[in-house]
Amino acid sequence: MKRLLLFLLTCLIAQTLCAQQKKVMRNPTYDLKRIKMGMSLGFNTMNFRILPTTDLLVPFYRDSVQHLEATPSIGFNLAMITDLRLNDHFNLRTQPGLQFGQRNLHYVMRNMYETNDDGSMITYDYTMKMSVIYVDIPLILKYNARRINNYRPYLIAGGSVKYDLETHRTRRNKDYTISQIPMDFFYQFGFGVNWYFVYFKFAAEFKFEFGTRNILRPENIAYANVIDKLYSRLFVISLHFE
Repeated sequence: MKRLLLFLLTCLIAQTLCAQQKKVMRNPTYDLKRIKMGMSLGFNTMNFRILPTTDLLVPFYRDSVQHLEATPSIGFNLAMITDLRLNDHFNLRTQPGLQFGQRNLHYVMRNMYETNDDGSMITYDYTMKMSVIYVDIPLILKYNARRINNYRPYLIAGGSVKYDLETHRTRRNKDYTISQIPMDFFYQFGFGVNWYFVYFKFAAEFKFEFGTRNILRPENIAYANVIDKLYSRLFVISLHFE
């Protein structure tokens, strides 16, 4: 038994020592470059933050809109990366690109012309689907942790200006959609991990984006009257190649 314990202890110590040994550093001088370029591909989920009016918080029997909620959809994004090295840990970068997606508003509506036999209201569901094409121009400060072998975690924070190209499309049925302001300002934060290869650097990044502008245009239609303010929300997963 003592010999077995000694053998297991020896194996454990040997494994620990091997794990602590440094691996061959791939592309060791990459982060010393002053300016770096790359491209980014990824996915996003777009959603709304809804601030309802009091009519929706305390619905009346005569109101046509009885309930409202936002539901996310999955889209994708493309961007070019320009990275400026400030020092050993901080970089300033911009990733201008396009973000494609869709945001949905799910309404529970009351039938204003019919009721059930017992006098209760008849309701039905209506989902308003609004496609989005954002022109995105961000400015991001990136903090890089210490490099460990061939990977390096990091944090990001910054802001961006987005312009929705889809808001200028002609609405064929304006009574069944709401109108939005195309330009919005976002703050964002996230994290990621860099992996170093012989000829390039790869990163997986997770980012949260929050719109700061009420993008709802006031309109005298039932779908808009129950909304006081409407803000944009995004969650973005990106794959960077630099």
